[in-house]
Amino acid sequence: MIRIIGMEEKHIRQMAVLLAKRHERERKIFDFLPKRFEEIDDTEEVLRKILERPFINGIVAVREIDVIGYLLYEFKEDSRHGRYVWMDYESIAISEHEHPRLLRLLYANAGAEWTKHGYFQHMLMAPLGDEKVIDQWLDQSFAFDQKYGILSLDNFEPKNGTIPKLEFRKGRKEDSSLLKKMAMWNSIHQSTAPSWLPITRETLENVKESYEALTEDQAAYLWLADQSDRIAGFHVYFRKEEPLSLILPEKCVELAAASTNPELRGTGIGRALANHCFEDMKSQGFDYIYADWRTANQLAAYFWPRMGFQPIMVRMTRQVDPRIAWAHGEE
Repeated sequence: MIRIIGMEEKHIRQMAVLLAKRHERERKIFDFLPKRFEEIDDTEEVLRKILERPFINGIVAVREIDVIGYLLYEFKEDSRHGRYVWMDYESIAISEHEHPRLLRLLYANAGAEWTKHGYFQHMLMAPLGDEKVIDQWLDQSFAFDQKYGILSLDNFEPKNGTIPKLEFRKGRKEDSSLLKKMAMWNSIHQSTAPSWLPITRETLENVKESYEALTEDQAAYLWLADQSDRIAGFHVYFRKEEPLSLILPEKCVELAAASTNPELRGTGIGRALANHCFEDMKSQGFDYIYADWRTANQLAAYFWPRMGFQPIMVRMTRQVDPRIAWAHGEE
């Protein structure tokens, strides 16, 4: 008989075992993931770090004295999503000997309390190594929202095709106003079909300011591409170091933003710029590039995997109808 109860200190070690085993299975598919997290001591360190967060809670599934699954969740609130529940990449694991349906039982148990207290939006970061697990979340009405992928530079070969005449150069302080203009490219594209991601004036101004500041950021690897007398595209990278991350390999850099001039899309500029930047990142001593894209963004969802990025994780979301707070079919 399976019991679902509140998580306690005595459960953490067994939870770490489940997470280490899950990671071991993921590494059979994505061998570039950090090997150290196949060790129980290391996954326990990860879990204990998560449990230091102020609004974190959790439940475990127990058979007799054995923990066979767990779910950690965090209550959050911001201007974009309102009140929501967040489940991180390391926040969910079940025994390999259990049916994936155990995930549903954990979610149903915890979710009942979430909705009771007015948290109707649920978000999770799910590993992509097990289709059966993903199917369970899809069957619970979760939907794909954002994918995260890794490109191995060791195996990277420039993608051939018609190469436009471009001049590649590092970003400089004089480009700040240019970066502010380019900030609109992605934001406006994301608001069109089929992404339909709303962009408010306030949000757009914040994006413009952050792009403008890139030329002053000493940690940024900023590349621009010029074609004749106009800007054709840009990439910006940052070193990605998170010692307790299960998904980030060593010597990894994050592709934080990239875009092609909307007037020049479809001419090979995106591919040429990516080829140039990937080679530069490799020469800088990086072995991997980490990137993410909205699954509803048709251009990005097609382009980055085609350039060699292997999806390893997906953000999934579910919006529960808030009328459940009062609509129970009672007179």
